[in-house]
Amino acid sequence: MFLGLDEVIEFTFVIMAKREGKAAKKYARALFDLAAKERQGAAVESVIRNLDALVAGLREVATLWSAQESLQSVLSNPAIFIESREAIVRDIAARVIPGSETFSNFLALLLQNKRFSYIEEIATIFSAMVDGFKKLLSLEITSAFEISSNEKQTLQTNIQEQLGYLGSSSSISWNVDPTLLGGLTIKIGDQLLDSSVRGSLEKIRAGVF
Repeated sequence: MFLGLDEVIEFTFVIMAKREGKAAKKYARALFDLAAKERQGAAVESVIRNLDALVAGLREVATLWSAQESLQSVLSNPAIFIESREAIVRDIAARVIPGSETFSNFLALLLQNKRFSYIEEIATIFSAMVDGFKKLLSLEITSAFEISSNEKQTLQTNIQEQLGYLGSSSSISWNVDPTLLGGLTIKIGDQLLDSSVRGSLEKIRAGVF
């Protein structure tokens, strides 16, 4: 069974039954896009470390939020000036991920938009997005016959352009399997895209998230 890239990544998302699940996914994606674009052009290891740190940070804050009713009460209390509540949030962010302005601003945004209560869902969805991104870092392309260096370069460029900033960190391994009837297969993790070059690129063009 061949899956399109949108399906490959979609399985990593947590399907939320609640109405606020859509908002949680929106905020998780916004944080992911910001974090990935900030590290565009950086070494893959640096990008992964940054994303993993955000995953751990969101989980820690989510645990803190879930365990402390007093924190929930304070941050949700409109009688307390927003500046005072934001100072609390930024202090938490500084202790969880020291020096991360992105993380601090993100938590402050959740507070300002009255979405801090979604932190547990956001942490779960963001973690799934990062897992999906890691799968994109290693693509395996198998063809029925040897592909020339120029053809490999053209295909690699097309794929990375279609993936946008996500593709800038991707690497490709090339294999030959004479048993293939034709075309090629593109493998991401344990998932296969369809076997035609055109079809595969159309799936990629559809978008990752």
